[in-house]
Amino acid sequence: MDKGYVENGFIVDLSNARKTSEIIYELSRILDIPEAQNKQVCLKLGNVALTQTELTSIKALVESMNSEIEFISTNAPETIDSAKSLNIEISELENIVEAPDFEMTTSISPEVENALDKIFGDNDFEKEKEAEKEVLEIAEEMVTEEDEATLELKKESEKLPTLYLKKTIRSGQSITSDGNLVIVGDVNPGSEIIAKGDITVWGILGGIAHAGNEGNTQARIRALKMNAIQLRIADIFARRPDGANTPFVQKTNEFTPEEARIFRKNIIINKLTEN
Repeated sequence: MDKGYVENGFIVDLSNARKTSEIIYELSRILDIPEAQNKQVCLKLGNVALTQTELTSIKALVESMNSEIEFISTNAPETIDSAKSLNIEISELENIVEAPDFEMTTSISPEVENALDKIFGDNDFEKEKEAEKEVLEIAEEMVTEEDEATLELKKESEKLPTLYLKKTIRSGQSITSDGNLVIVGDVNPGSEIIAKGDITVWGILGGIAHAGNEGNTQARIRALKMNAIQLRIADIFARRPDGANTPFVQKTNEFTPEEARIFRKNIIINKLTEN
């Protein structure tokens, strides 16, 4: 088995939760998505300490959706002990993909690369800035100059190499890149993609995306269609609103690319338009 893939798996990242009630709420919300049912669920629980009784309740919740816990990933000793007592495996789903050097040839075709440049390149960023002029003016009123740390992060982002993957990221699959990450294909619900720099998805982003995973608050997430269960940039996260659990998004040529970034310590999503 590929270490970065669980057959019929569904990854649920609850590592942002600070207490048991938050875990139960988020898990029940995510498991309500049709794609999350009848799956081998991989739970990322972070630092929350769970008793055997609490973990039993979580296990029962997963099983109520005709799914099973494949394993849990946790840093809490008490949760590890509780999992062992319930015969729940402690593991970690990880598929590290090293970003190539700038000199290396990527597998992306010139046509796709040109299309990406048109939508996500420097020219469109200028147009995007015009479209967001009103928002940026408000920001400029509050921030007169960038601090050295922010400027350093921007420089670091510009230096990062970019990895291109032409594939669909399946449910239960995890991809982690030590650089920017461009995926030409869909990212299905139940999967996760993590990058040190920016993430760009030339398709539907329906899983978990974490850009700037080493603390880069200047990182951005872009996709032809944002339908992610969870977005993270650095240590800031946002989840899909309740009622927006669309099980299927029809592919169309009318998608307007979107970009997520941090603004005033929150993640906002903007349309990337040519006008």
